[in-house]
Amino acid sequence: MSDATLAGEPGTAGGVRLERPRRVLFVDHATIVGGAELVLAAHIRALDRRRFEPFVACTNALPMLAKLYADAGAGVHIVSMKRLKVAGPHALWRLWRASRELRTLAGSLNIDLVVGNTSRAAYVAVIGLWDSTIPVIWWVRDFYFGRALFRAFKHRVAKILCVSHAIRRFYGGDADERFEVVHVGASIHSDLEAVSREQVRAERARWGFSDGELVVGFMGRLVSDKGAEDILDAVARVHAKNRRVRLLFVGEGKGQTGDIEARLREIVAARQWSFAVFAGFQCAEALYYRLFDVFVLATRTPEPYATSVVQAMMAGTPVVATATGGTPELVRDRQTGMLVPPCAPERMAAAIEELLEDPSLRARVSEEAQREVMLHNREDLLARRVESIYAGLISQAT
Repeated sequence: MSDATLAGEPGTAGGVRLERPRRVLFVDHATIVGGAELVLAAHIRALDRRRFEPFVACTNALPMLAKLYADAGAGVHIVSMKRLKVAGPHALWRLWRASRELRTLAGSLNIDLVVGNTSRAAYVAVIGLWDSTIPVIWWVRDFYFGRALFRAFKHRVAKILCVSHAIRRFYGGDADERFEVVHVGASIHSDLEAVSREQVRAERARWGFSDGELVVGFMGRLVSDKGAEDILDAVARVHAKNRRVRLLFVGEGKGQTGDIEARLREIVAARQWSFAVFAGFQCAEALYYRLFDVFVLATRTPEPYATSVVQAMMAGTPVVATATGGTPELVRDRQTGMLVPPCAPERMAAAIEELLEDPSLRARVSEEAQREVMLHNREDLLARRVESIYAGLISQAT
């Protein structure tokens, strides 16, 4: 095998010659495939295999999760990581057992670096490798860590990657050099190039949309925090003024905390709102971002940094989003999209209506948004940056 490159000149990492790619173990605990998991899979896919060999330790609660990471090219290993939300001796025992299991796995695979993806996985990783020489990274993608536990364990972490400045501020990392902001990336641009106008027209027809109709779209989980009810309310207001406006929900809520899919369907049926259509879960993300005339994100709680917004921008689809969490770092009002307050469907309706009625505004914000995300949010470019972080930590530990 030829020398692998981690940093600096080919075949070196911090000036040290390497004989093999360094092994990185990503730890994930999710029971659903959400944005954090999709983004991690994209990151794994983008890693330079001459430099890094990826492995994933995850639960078997959702077979789709293991398949997601295997399809991304990682070696997948099952580790028991039960839910820890209920405090008590059993939760502590489960945490300890998962941590020891992870430590054994890291040793058997000769792992060089461990990356915890979201909270529970991060705690399992740092406890399991507490006295190990293997460096641990936390990838902080949400506001759910719990700041007391975060403060208790963060001193054992080599690097804390935050997906937004809002996340970094929330956990008190502004003055801590171990914290670094790495915004969410996406690799959908290559899929977008393959989407034809004929495919978009056929998919629109599949859901009953004519060529002259304007489609407001949402893609994500149909749960209360994501504000799907606010989107429905907002588009109902716009549709009352312009009958050509339709709404397409892509995603589902079944089996998830805060599921409101059934309630949404009941509202639509009871009010006979034929303008609203439910497509369910769809794999062809690029096709749907091309199909939407406007994409809406209505998160009611702090949004870390929405992958869906990055993807919509890459597609050149104008975005209306609520100004929560890290979203304003991505959507600048009237420059790269339209920002509205959370839980304010009347304001959202006004922003949607303005975009649909003003083609020049729609073109300007979508073009600027597309330009910026292609410069700053392409997963292949972000992967090179993160690889340099991995390389530096590995070289310090050896």
